[in-house]
Amino acid sequence: MKARLLFFSLLATIFFSQSGLGSGGFYYLGAEPLVRIGLTTNASSVSIMTADTQLVAYSLDETNRYLATNRVTVSARAYRPPEIENYRFEIQNLPNANDADELAKNIREDTGETALVSIDPATNTWKVWIGAVKNTTEEAGVYKTMLAEKGFPDVVIVTERKLLPSEDAVELSRQLRVAGKSEVRSLIKATGTSNVVGPDVVNPNLREVIVNGETETAKYSSLKSVSFGSLNERLNPVRLNGKAYRGKLEVFVNSRGTLTVVNVVPLEDYLLGVVPAELGLPHIEAQKAQAIAARTYAVANVDTYGTKGFDMVPTVWSQVYKGVSIETKMGTLAVNATRGMVATYEGKPIMAYFTSTCGGRTEDVENVFATQEPYLRGVECSLEGHRHFEPFLIKTVRTPAKLRNEEYLELVRLMSLLKWILADDQPIHRRLVRRRADRG
Repeated sequence: MKARLLFFSLLATIFFSQSGLGSGGFYYLGAEPLVRIGLTTNASSVSIMTADTQLVAYSLDETNRYLATNRVTVSARAYRPPEIENYRFEIQNLPNANDADELAKNIREDTGETALVSIDPATNTWKVWIGAVKNTTEEAGVYKTMLAEKGFPDVVIVTERKLLPSEDAVELSRQLRVAGKSEVRSLIKATGTSNVVGPDVVNPNLREVIVNGETETAKYSSLKSVSFGSLNERLNPVRLNGKAYRGKLEVFVNSRGTLTVVNVVPLEDYLLGVVPAELGLPHIEAQKAQAIAARTYAVANVDTYGTKGFDMVPTVWSQVYKGVSIETKMGTLAVNATRGMVATYEGKPIMAYFTSTCGGRTEDVENVFATQEPYLRGVECSLEGHRHFEPFLIKTVRTPAKLRNEEYLELVRLMSLLKWILADDQPIHRRLVRRRADRG
């Protein structure tokens, strides 16, 4: 479990004053960034739904798909390239090469079409290939009729079936050849924009995302990552296996052949599901501090899990994030009140580690992590440190009694008697309580 150590309910300015550094401060973000939270990384299938009238699916370089259903199941399977049929034209079973050459010559002269001679090794006879292949049975029928009218009624239509990988399959195969350490196995670049050169060889291990819903528009496959959202995302957030999240849910195939699901969400909406999960203290200023810390941490840790296709995870390894279900009125108020504010040091967002319990003091960062930042110095926690309890200390100049000394035996007896009298289960204690109640 990752230790997150520095500040709990501390504004960055408090920290900088304690550390003696003067280069820290606050910075307001300009455009609100999107953050990518890896919700699951090894799913065989997931259920995505919304309380809205229908889900909307988004993919790279495609028009939005309105699925006409509010629930789909998403899975992955081996890529199945489409099978196409071609139709070519032959005159077959010619006994020798001379007859075949003569026939090919007549076809070229009488029809203006190409005619090529070849031997059929299966029958050891000769044949003539005529014209170009046709893509439909209608085209093939018209062409055969034309050849018959030109004096060649013995033409045979030969049907050829073959697999035709899509442009997406070719582009994804190119993408994977230069993927390096990336674990993403769905197309994330626009088709035809790759700078990768080489043959159009299709990777035999491609897997595609399968979307399956109640309507025909909600049943399709894609080699691209697919994102799902609601028509009104603010009012009806999209749900993963029943749990609601703001923004969109992106699904893609990973290097294990399973599904990764990423919540792509605006930063401020993300914080609505982080602040209450990380801090239950019901004080608005503490929640504001937590919002700044969480926002700063998110900005500083973008692309931490870049090879996996997202920025952060929803656990203590990044920040605890529970989506819409954990949102509170006070947490939302704290996020909105500090909107866009991040803590900085020398103009850059700090690494805003924080913890739920500091034990009285925090620690210098190099004693915990493999980094050394000048602003991450151990400080006394104001709520748990010695100073917080100083107003409640009782002090005396008298020497405390050592109860093991014989001169204090009477004191020991009196203290034991007092403890017995004050015990809850003693009759005398109950009588004293009743007497106090009668007086009151």
